[in-house]
Amino acid sequence: MSENDKRKQENINLDFGDDDFQFEWGEDEVCEKPGEEMSEDDFLDTMPPSKKSMTIFFLIDTSGSMEGTKIHTVNATMEELLPELVGIGGAETDIRYAVLTFGERIEWLKKPLKVDENCIWERIKKVGGLTPMGGAFKELCAKLSRSEFMNNPSLSYAPVIFLMSDGAPTDDHVEGFERLQKNNWFKYGLKIAVGIGAKPNMDILRGFTGNEELAVQVHNAKELKEMVTLLAIRSSQIGSKSMDLTGDGKEKSAQDVYKDKEKRLAEEIKKAKDIMSDENVADITYDEGW
Repeated sequence: MSENDKRKQENINLDFGDDDFQFEWGEDEVCEKPGEEMSEDDFLDTMPPSKKSMTIFFLIDTSGSMEGTKIHTVNATMEELLPELVGIGGAETDIRYAVLTFGERIEWLKKPLKVDENCIWERIKKVGGLTPMGGAFKELCAKLSRSEFMNNPSLSYAPVIFLMSDGAPTDDHVEGFERLQKNNWFKYGLKIAVGIGAKPNMDILRGFTGNEELAVQVHNAKELKEMVTLLAIRSSQIGSKSMDLTGDGKEKSAQDVYKDKEKRLAEEIKKAKDIMSDENVADITYDEGW
């Protein structure tokens, strides 16, 4: 059997909540619920998809403390970032993005949408209230399902999940996070957290990523813009690539694929931190420039 055939045959059985289906890191995907027979009429449904997809989720704190220059910088950054994401997946992979804000309200500013030349960032205008991060975790968990936001008909790579906050949760974030940890889309997705300004709870952000190297703190508007842009682009590039075979052609487990991608992303973050250190940004007073 050729390596290409092995790649096409690789799929990993995972239980994503109530839906059992084939989740694959390789080339093709066949989705079929247990006990459901496939008729000849369903033959086209088994054909390899022409495109793969990967979704990057942005969870953005819109509590009262984000008012002013902070949220303005987030908006400006996202406006410039979206065009940079066009074409990152190459000809074979569509990159989608979704935006969940949490502050006075928990709401989807943008449901999964393909990133293309026509994408326009919908500016965040409503800022206020507390920081219901736990509620945001529950809402994200509810949508990380084949019956919800992960219902793209083509093969879906595990998502990238990007959290930005300048404070600490004001609700029961533990319960919400425990739900997320049981969700395999979350478990095998790349998690990044950016703490904004002087007072983010970095312990919680590090816990969210599960890897302290993937949680970074930015001190001013310049750092926020540079780090979010770099990390969103690099994580999308890494997350949308197949890394399912070892050097000798053996198949990797889902856990190994995830660890390899996580390691590569951590290396990119270290490079970015080194650049910032060279620029002496660590000497800038927290919140200067906001």
